[in-house]
Amino acid sequence: MAKIRIGIVGSGGTARSHAEQFAGLDAAQVVAVASRNIQTGTQLTQKFDAEFEPDWENLLEREDLDGVVITTHNDSHGEISINALSADKHVFSEYPLARSIAEGEKAIALAKSKQRVLRISHPETVSNLHKAIKRKRQNLGNLLLASFLRLTPGRGGRPEILFNLPVSGPPAHFFIYHIYPVIDLFGGVSWVEAGAAYEGLTNLGTYDRFANTVNVGFKTGGIGQWTWAGGIEIRAAEQRQHYVMADGTITSEGGWRCSTGLQIEEIQPIDAPRISLQELWLREILDGDTGAAHADAETALEAIKVSLSGEQSILESRRIVLP
Repeated sequence: MAKIRIGIVGSGGTARSHAEQFAGLDAAQVVAVASRNIQTGTQLTQKFDAEFEPDWENLLEREDLDGVVITTHNDSHGEISINALSADKHVFSEYPLARSIAEGEKAIALAKSKQRVLRISHPETVSNLHKAIKRKRQNLGNLLLASFLRLTPGRGGRPEILFNLPVSGPPAHFFIYHIYPVIDLFGGVSWVEAGAAYEGLTNLGTYDRFANTVNVGFKTGGIGQWTWAGGIEIRAAEQRQHYVMADGTITSEGGWRCSTGLQIEEIQPIDAPRISLQELWLREILDGDTGAAHADAETALEAIKVSLSGEQSILESRRIVLP
């Protein structure tokens, strides 16, 4: 079997996790790692018998790579993806797709013109439970309301990165994985309104705790709302989701359920073989099949339109209308 030769950008925990998963697949070979951190980058290359590159630009110039895995901070995903695709490399990138809508659009346009697989690491693509929710949603009529609430007491393992507006973007952007599945279920949005409150906000854009809300109108009808609060005084994390449609409501409380006036039905994952995102990406490269990845990348683009238009709405104190 031909092996896809991979270069990894980044050397933190996420990079190590991806390296381990790819190294365990017959179709992949980790060839090189690029990192600003020489110590962790060298350790990673030694573990996987790969070569170390001091910066990602050098890595992209290598002719012995077929694909690039991007595990850097949120603010560089788009730039590295664009440059990797320009260098005719396939791309597997951690979410979010990009730190700007323009970068996301350019990356997708390049992937299509270069016929390269651009896959963003949203797990719903390979989730049999999400596929079951999507199937159930199709039989429940028009959307009225999609709502999401997340309350988190902690600040994560690296709050200097996560609670950092310049690096990770507003909370809605680093929580893009809460927005993506809703966009995948109900499509893109026509307008966005958002608000945010921060405690301990510094001139550098770091902060101690936050609350962030985003409200949207879907192009196909219905409204959506996301609320996050983090670093707050609460005993344990809470999370709730509701998808209210004309003929039933899907909720996440007590497991995913579909409720109508007559019954409550548990939603079970569809019965299908499980595949990892890494395996899917490799298979798409080997088969030359870019269609599904490009479609999923378009969904990822619609998701960052919500988070980044929300950021614009906060800065400009107005509703943002999308084309």
